[in-house]
Amino acid sequence: MKSLPTFTMFLKPTHFSFTRHKSSSLKKHFQKVKGDPFNNKKRGEFYRSRAAFKLLEIDDKFHIFNKHCHNIVDLGFAPGAWSQVAVERLGKNDFTILGVDINQATPYKGCHYIQGDVTKISTHSKIREFFTDEDGLIQPLDLIMSDMMVNCTGHDHYDHVGNMELCNAGLILAFNQLRVGGNMVMKVWQGSELKLLEARMKVLFTKQYAFKPQSSRSESSELYFVGLGRRDLQYKVLLSDLFGDLEDIHKLQKQ
Repeated sequence: MKSLPTFTMFLKPTHFSFTRHKSSSLKKHFQKVKGDPFNNKKRGEFYRSRAAFKLLEIDDKFHIFNKHCHNIVDLGFAPGAWSQVAVERLGKNDFTILGVDINQATPYKGCHYIQGDVTKISTHSKIREFFTDEDGLIQPLDLIMSDMMVNCTGHDHYDHVGNMELCNAGLILAFNQLRVGGNMVMKVWQGSELKLLEARMKVLFTKQYAFKPQSSRSESSELYFVGLGRRDLQYKVLLSDLFGDLEDIHKLQKQ
């Protein structure tokens, strides 16, 4: 039987740097948000960011915050709008939400937070430890949600590759810690590796959708991949299989 590959085999260090928006980019940004109905709505409804409306649309369509949703990880959660929506939608249900972000941040009320890089195995270990109960039993995740994105360089290819690295890290977390039947939603950036990511999602989940919320700006390259019903892949698919090339993954889909 093949041995399980190490985590770091799939998370190769990025060989380019990401920079903040320069003044010209900021000017374009202000032009975009001026008169943006969702940005104005955010202030009226007290969400931490307009990203909340994207998740609201996703939940309206796919019902990810259901009665079976208890253990949740919010990847790249700062400033906390997605956790805020989760708390609102789950209401009085019993739930635990752990936010994970590479930057320092303040968790939304009723939620928890760890600072860490999701592309590092140490961060995945911290997530597993957080969801381990007093008896030493690991509680599997019911939902992984990710609005992660690298600091954009303005170069579409590099921004896409950076986002794919984050998405693959999220998939590894789903492979290892998401329960059978669990769900996942994550932001993706359109580009050359999108079909490969989509194929991996189809192996891991019984249903996979690409969705662009109305609250996502039309000129944006972002989409959201929604995976519903994690498959029981035990003894059938290894992590190394899931991260094969497109031809190998298509063979997995036929099994």
